[in-house]
Amino acid sequence: MLRRLLRYKPLGFMFLLFTVLGLPAAMSQTGTIKGKVQSKEGILLPSVTISLTDNKTKVLSNEQGIYEINNVKRGTYKITARFVGMNAQTRSIVVNEGQVSVLDFILTDVDNLLSGVEISSSYKRFGKKESEQVAKLPLKNLENPQVYNIVPKEILQEQVIVTYNDVLKNVTGVSQGLVNGSNSFYMRGFENGSFLRNGIQDNKDNSIEVANIEHIEVLKGPSATLYGNSLTSYGGLINRVTKKPFDVFKGEVAYTVGGYGLNRVTADLNTPLDKKNGLLLRTNLAYHYEGSYMDAGFTKRLFIAPSLLYKVNDRLSVLVDAEIYQQKANDFHRLFPQNSFTKPSTESLGLNWKRYYHGNDLTESKPSRSLLAEVNYKLSESWKSQTVFSQTWHTSKGYRIWNVMDGDSVNRNIRYANSTYNTIEVQQNFTGDFEIAGHRNRLVIGLDYFTKRSNQNSKFALPFDRVRLTGEDPGYFRITRTSVDALFDQVSPSRNKDTQSTYSAYFSDVFNITRDFMVMASLRIDNFRSGGSYDPDADATTGKFNQTNLSPKLGLVYQVLPEKISLFGNYMNGFANNGPVLQPNGENTVFKPSNANQWELGFKINLLDGKLNSTFSYYDIKVKDIVRSNTDGFSVQDGGQASKGFEGELIAHFAKGLDVIAGYSHNKAYTINTNADIDGLRQWTGPGETANLWVNYAFQDKTLKGLSMGIGGNYNSKTYISQSRSSGEFYIPSYTVLNAVAGYDAKRFRLSVKLDNLTNKVYWGSYVNQMMPSRFSANLAIKI
Repeated sequence: MLRRLLRYKPLGFMFLLFTVLGLPAAMSQTGTIKGKVQSKEGILLPSVTISLTDNKTKVLSNEQGIYEINNVKRGTYKITARFVGMNAQTRSIVVNEGQVSVLDFILTDVDNLLSGVEISSSYKRFGKKESEQVAKLPLKNLENPQVYNIVPKEILQEQVIVTYNDVLKNVTGVSQGLVNGSNSFYMRGFENGSFLRNGIQDNKDNSIEVANIEHIEVLKGPSATLYGNSLTSYGGLINRVTKKPFDVFKGEVAYTVGGYGLNRVTADLNTPLDKKNGLLLRTNLAYHYEGSYMDAGFTKRLFIAPSLLYKVNDRLSVLVDAEIYQQKANDFHRLFPQNSFTKPSTESLGLNWKRYYHGNDLTESKPSRSLLAEVNYKLSESWKSQTVFSQTWHTSKGYRIWNVMDGDSVNRNIRYANSTYNTIEVQQNFTGDFEIAGHRNRLVIGLDYFTKRSNQNSKFALPFDRVRLTGEDPGYFRITRTSVDALFDQVSPSRNKDTQSTYSAYFSDVFNITRDFMVMASLRIDNFRSGGSYDPDADATTGKFNQTNLSPKLGLVYQVLPEKISLFGNYMNGFANNGPVLQPNGENTVFKPSNANQWELGFKINLLDGKLNSTFSYYDIKVKDIVRSNTDGFSVQDGGQASKGFEGELIAHFAKGLDVIAGYSHNKAYTINTNADIDGLRQWTGPGETANLWVNYAFQDKTLKGLSMGIGGNYNSKTYISQSRSSGEFYIPSYTVLNAVAGYDAKRFRLSVKLDNLTNKVYWGSYVNQMMPSRFSANLAIKI
């Protein structure tokens, strides 16, 4: 371990230097300005630009409308609050050494449509990029050397999004894996799930509800340095940020109805319990039911998400946030291609794609409970402490089916499971914002404990039966719960209990060499311990192992035009633990972790007061030390994988009421030294090219005020399920799918209508299943 630490002496030296010198700097004789921003109706306003006129310092108010400016020297200042569509307000304040000066703003709507004054704030909402969770530091997008996308709740509302899969269609370079409300995506050539909520674990198997989402954060590239490897992939990570309570009574109740039996009711109720003493409650509810466009299949779920915030005083706050979830549904539809690859694509198979291959009585129940407790404490004007505890319990009980094509028939495979999973994460962060010899430092030091336990109980029928792919077959309806249970009564269960724990420490520092030139240096040390898999039938535990890994991260940012254009580069790391392998000769080989390293260059722009936001980058990811089997059947650790490409995102406000979100990505992914038959060929890693577009227009005429229309869609290029030099290829053809929405937003209600798959395009998902045809839906929301 000592030798590995010595390899990163510069990072270790920086860590000690910033820790030792930063604490005295935290006690420097400066003051703080803080306050909240709200409308005249009492609605707290996020993303309001607060500027300190004399030294041009700018910050944004957070989701609760709170802003804070630290390290302000003694004196009298003018502060301006600006928010598009509202009158700017400038006020004066006196700052004293070691004191907090409070200044609140109440902004009013623009009364007259003067030249250059916008009446639509959509570009400010859609272009929102600021989040302290992305880097665990107070960094603006142009100061962050990592590429990330944010999807705010305003887009979910405008596009009448009812499933989590549709949220990610707005993110450049992300494509769908499983469907039917699954949690499976592809990003930069790697499969990815969404296992983070508010920056910490929420590891569950059921569908993710969108009712309580404030925004989605998608971080691109290996991100294990700050978030570990258990919840991320080499392609990046997805973090859900949930709605938080605020101090004004407000609510909304909505109903959505649509084709294929869609019926959905949601409620968002913010009810301050004791406003004077800072006790606030917000509750989100959702009931969702929909059938299927196939000959069977349904999804039904109930969701309750209370969030309780207690603001003890100006320094201390406690948040308790929960999600209670009940889901009953048929399993995701899977139809794997022919083994022989005699027909190369989904279109050439000539199948009836509306066949589900099993019935509504073969269901899977997935209840879950998630609890998050967060304590934030302001230690000083420069240092903050955050302690977070998160526990997620979920179970999976029922039937999972996957269908494998074989010639002119399909083998229907079934698994019955009654398994439980329990995941806990505890995290402690200390965040500082201070100066050393006139150079700004933003530093986070963190400790992290993660543990996951599972108790799995399964039965398998491989296959249950075999039916014809085309034409009539009386056996098609043979697969029922009664017939499956009769078979499983004769099958012995497979049972095992697994445990794993990770102990980590990390730091990340952003050091301003000059005001516009910044360096990020980060390092994580991660100790993974597997308790192995316990088989109660054999009373034996196998697979115990222990691994330690270092994960560094470096970044450079230079703002060519301050707060407008920045150039960036990064080196980022991700890793995967490898367990011991029993070799054919009876020996047990212990392998080291596999590591993924990314180099990336690009630029970010934020021009015209936020009307134009863009990020363009080129990345190169290489995974080394992958464990593979050689020609003798032995496992060796010399395989690899490469993934390289470029991405571009554009969020623009071209004219009053006209907003555009667009993105394009190109990715080339392939294996290296794993198997001569497939090396260099793209495999099941998502499409090589993707594009997304959304155009919205809000009418500006007074007689049509509140009316808006939007249209957009997604393009996915040819997607390989598999290809090899000896067997050929099987792929999903490229496709473009369009969606359209029209809405009317009034003071007390909002009415929207939507048509998904506008042209009724026939296309397929990555598990070889036809995606949803055209569906019309309508949404009515009543504002309280």
